[in-house]
Amino acid sequence: MSTEDGKLTTPDGLSLYWKAWVPDGKPRAVVQVIHGYAEHINRYGNVVDELLAAGYAVAGNDHRGHGRSEGRRAYVNSFQEYINDERQLRDEVIRRKFPETPYFILGHSMGSLIAMNFAEQTQDRLRGLVLSGTGSGPGPEISKALVLATRIMSRLLPKIHVKSPLPPEFISRDASVVEAYVNDPLVFNVITPRLAEQMNTYTLIGAARAGMIKVPVLIQYGSLDTALSGQQELHDALGSADKTIRCYQGLKHEVYNELPADRAVVLSDLRSWLDARL
Repeated sequence: MSTEDGKLTTPDGLSLYWKAWVPDGKPRAVVQVIHGYAEHINRYGNVVDELLAAGYAVAGNDHRGHGRSEGRRAYVNSFQEYINDERQLRDEVIRRKFPETPYFILGHSMGSLIAMNFAEQTQDRLRGLVLSGTGSGPGPEISKALVLATRIMSRLLPKIHVKSPLPPEFISRDASVVEAYVNDPLVFNVITPRLAEQMNTYTLIGAARAGMIKVPVLIQYGSLDTALSGQQELHDALGSADKTIRCYQGLKHEVYNELPADRAVVLSDLRSWLDARL
């Protein structure tokens, strides 16, 4: 196994950090991982370990305003910028390094919204799409009043930092995972009104256009996930003939980072689903 990393320069001049994990020998496929809000690509070690051992390459970047990438923390002018950044990673890193290799996308949480909208805009050479911690609407702790407030504040004070409405314990029942998340210097607990508004907007856009997605899709989520809702509705709206939904009872938002015995099941399901589509 080897790792590579580097920087991409976006059309608007930001430097984005990317990293790739490559197995020994020729990869069976490459999986582009799109991480969630307030985190970074190096938090996906469990996914990387599972897939590398099965012969997959994995690549991903830190979003603008996240991790080791440039940009105001927790801010984006438009959600489309995230989508364009992922397309740039695909074109400039993944396709150049793995030109003939089968290609999948895996998006988690906010990353699942990016991945879903990305796939609705282009499915060129995409073998399949995995959506983790996803949904078609905001979670139960995100009230209509809060959604309205973010819409108003996005116009008035788009760049101010406010505390995230979700406590860190929402991610996992594994205390060590939560502790590492809280103590990670590249993880933050703030959000800007613009990013919150754009996330809400593109959740609805992605769900409304789900019928455009024709490639195979796997949805994985925990029954105790409070970040998003409407997973079954999203599944039903997909235009794919090959679509699978897995709800893991008792698990929280980060199903790949749950208690060891539970995440082993989730990761095995992920690997098996990918294997079956090669």
